Amino acid sequence: MKELLETANQEYFDLCEERHETGAKEYGPLKFLDVNLPEFIYEELADASNYLRYLYIRLRVLEALANERGLDLSAAFTGEVRDDDEVSFGVTSFVPQSEIPRFLPKEE
Repeated sequence: MKELLETANQEYFDLCEERHETGAKEYGPLKFLDVNLPEFIYEELADASNYLRYLYIRLRVLEALANERGLDLSAAFTGEVRDDDEVSFGVTSFVPQSEIPRFLPKEE
């Protein structure tokens, strides 16, 4: 689990760097000096807030669909760090894919 957390953390920083490099190529490496940075940040924060709201709605819908099917996802969102620094999340046993309820209608 430690490796997975480190990988996800590195992916985040790599994505940030990639976005920075893309912006520098598209707009120039010093474009941030030519813009009203506080105003730009306000707009970006509003966008990020909207994305968080959309994610919240999607998670709540997923939770509601799971609850309708008798699944409790609350355990899946709860983690534990043991004394040996092993991290685990609520899912503690393997469930074959064939036994996982489908949320979307099967394609015909």
